Amino acid sequence: MKENIIVIGAGIGGLSCAALLAHGGHKVTVLEKNSYIGGACSSYEKQGYTLDRSVHLFSLGLNGPFGKILNRLNLNNLEFVKEVNKKTAMKFYQTEGYYPSDFNVNSMINAMKPSTSNGERTEKATENAVMTRLKKIGVTPQTFKELGKVMASILTIRKKKLAQLYEDGLTVTQYINQISEDPFIHGLFAFILAGMFAISPKQASAGEFVHCFKTEMTTREGYQYPLGGGSQAVPNALAEGIRRYGGEIHINSRVDSIVIKNDKVQGVMVKNEMIKAPIVISNLSIRMTVLNLVGRDYFDRNYLAKIESLKPSLSSMTFKLALKEPLIKEWGCVNLYHPTLDDWKGKYGPGAPKSNGFFGPIPSNIDPSLAPKGGQVAIFGTIVPAKVTNWDKWQEVYYADLQEFFPELKKKISFMDVSFPKDFAKATGKPSGPVEGLALTPDQTGINKPSSVLPIEGLYVVGDTAGTDAHGIGTQLAADSGIKCADMILGKIEKN
Repeated sequence: MKENIIVIGAGIGGLSCAALLAHGGHKVTVLEKNSYIGGACSSYEKQGYTLDRSVHLFSLGLNGPFGKILNRLNLNNLEFVKEVNKKTAMKFYQTEGYYPSDFNVNSMINAMKPSTSNGERTEKATENAVMTRLKKIGVTPQTFKELGKVMASILTIRKKKLAQLYEDGLTVTQYINQISEDPFIHGLFAFILAGMFAISPKQASAGEFVHCFKTEMTTREGYQYPLGGGSQAVPNALAEGIRRYGGEIHINSRVDSIVIKNDKVQGVMVKNEMIKAPIVISNLSIRMTVLNLVGRDYFDRNYLAKIESLKPSLSSMTFKLALKEPLIKEWGCVNLYHPTLDDWKGKYGPGAPKSNGFFGPIPSNIDPSLAPKGGQVAIFGTIVPAKVTNWDKWQEVYYADLQEFFPELKKKISFMDVSFPKDFAKATGKPSGPVEGLALTPDQTGINKPSSVLPIEGLYVVGDTAGTDAHGIGTQLAADSGIKCADMILGKIEKN
């Protein structure tokens, strides 16, 4: 039995689900409020530069959910550059040079071994300039021994122990403390968590972090970036799948409400017109879907209490730099990191925000077509709370921080666009503009994560806020949610 299906929102979760349902033979209509598709995973052109709206590198590339979807659609319309990890570096505050991010823990331990009997370091240690510089900021051989133990614990964990992490409700901080209390190690994982989940390790679910981090490390695919239009290439590829199998995508089509009768979905209202469909899938957050598009009257008190208690992650401030000449010549991504907050004491006055550092893809170093000849696109994002009133001050401080890392920055800028939480809220429809619509805390992951199936017949939610068995980082999580929701619907319909 083939059904008319409406998908609200052309984010990655909605597009993924819609493409698979269209491939399954259903008449699918995607309704998107913006003038473009992809939500935060999108790009725009300006003065010859292609700029991503948010900060994106893609874990797993086609070796994850995107590949699964396109294989099922018989499409080969998306290509990723797989060498980004080999061109990723960390730049520490006020230190010379870059630290390759793909260094091996064992090689670092060897490089930190004591001098040989004749007072000279081993040849290997002499060649390892990274370790020499790390010593200057207080990193010790013991640090890397303990870091090795933490990494081994994550990479060798078995399913039973991982399930226990979810059940015990441990945070990442609690998990690492079982092995090491070294502040450098905790700081490093705090930086990693900011990029992965946009929350602190004191809040993040150890189970979800270990699950995602292990998957990323053991697939050996690492971070990747699409060719052909920046991040926009990803939603464009999914949209081609929708259209190939007879689906439609309508932009500038804001859904005002979901129509319910006798506890069943009837359709949606768009500009005072009802579009009928027995199945509606929302790519808005589950909270927005329940409380705003449907309304409280259709849910019992306990379910409402659960939905109202859900918490989003932090948001982001993003500096999109269009450069007249390269600022960073070698790397595809540069992470900017403060080993200690002492760097900030008294520097920007009382009450100034403190830097979390920056996650910084250099998209045009990966795909040169994104910048004019001789130019460069660099995007640096940092985690921020959504409820800030003095954004001018925050922009001033963080831009000054960028210049501390790159003193030559001002001379090389053609123009700079800055995105705040309100901009991400506009792109995604999620009020506070969070990086993750659902903060991946112990009480919101595993069996505690909301189901994609809502307690109204024919109503589903996909994306980063629903799907108890969906996993991944950012867009991969949204796509995985879309796959699993589509398969539930396809299986249910086939049985009817």
